[in-house]
Amino acid sequence: MKFDVVVIGGGPSGLMAAIAAGEKGAKVLLIDKGD
Repeated sequence: MKFDVVVIGGGPSGLMAAIAAGEKGAKVLLIDKGD
């Protein structure tokens, strides 16, 4: 698997970064800890 962007953390900033990168066409991996 290859990704253009890896975002660590699914808080507000991480989600916005992942969404912004995805909207630009990047293949995004979002990693968040489980509760």
